[in-house]
Amino acid sequence: MNRSVSCPFDLPRLINETSLRHVEYHATLPSTSTTAFELLQPLLDVSPSLVLTCEQTAGRGRKGNSWWSSTGALTFTLVIRADELPMTPERRPMISLAAGLAVRDALQSHAPEHDFFLKWPNDVFTGEQKICGILVEQHSLGEHQAVLIGIGVNVNNSLRDAPTEVSQRAISLFDLEGHSLELTSVLISILQRLDFRIGQLSSQPRMALSEANRHNILTGRTVTLQLADQTLTGTCIGIDDEGQLVLQSETALHRCASGIVLRW
Repeated sequence: MNRSVSCPFDLPRLINETSLRHVEYHATLPSTSTTAFELLQPLLDVSPSLVLTCEQTAGRGRKGNSWWSSTGALTFTLVIRADELPMTPERRPMISLAAGLAVRDALQSHAPEHDFFLKWPNDVFTGEQKICGILVEQHSLGEHQAVLIGIGVNVNNSLRDAPTEVSQRAISLFDLEGHSLELTSVLISILQRLDFRIGQLSSQPRMALSEANRHNILTGRTVTLQLADQTLTGTCIGIDDEGQLVLQSETALHRCASGIVLRW
């Protein structure tokens, strides 16, 4: 456990109140997911483990996108050995949904007067503004498979300080609530809910997917989705039993396992 004197997190509490076995803390990192990959072998030896930082300077999103972050944001990557997950390899892509639901649950509990939603496959919104981004990656290391769940949540970092193009489409809990929150408590809430949601996807998948649909901000909207070799526009019907986004175009019903939402 790497701890700085100025660390704002209660690291022993993180270990005591979650399933974590190790926290790799650094005051500043370019990217927690990059560091998790660089330290993958020792982190897998103490799985589940967490890479945690106060300030991320080069955060990564899906398809090479960047994640703007400043001091006060909650940025971390959870490292789990895949064989410790209670789900088959075929269902692992739905971890993004489990993570999104977990963050939505946690934020709802800390700011109950606001409504939080999922934007398939990996974002959390309140109103029309993004408050969390999630990046799930799978890596092979020898005979082991690793799942890295990178999460960035705007908690105490006011988006008023962000570049204009970011502040217009993103928001933080501080901006919503008007006061700072205790970061360790928010992080523990997310990790506990993530354990629950991953387990639920395994033991009660229909219930988990029903919850994902209930909070899916895209349902009923006209969505344009960037696929590998084309764009697709249709009305979002919801999320199916395999975690795919279902779009009704003018000509057919489409089930999309992956893609980037361009417009909605």
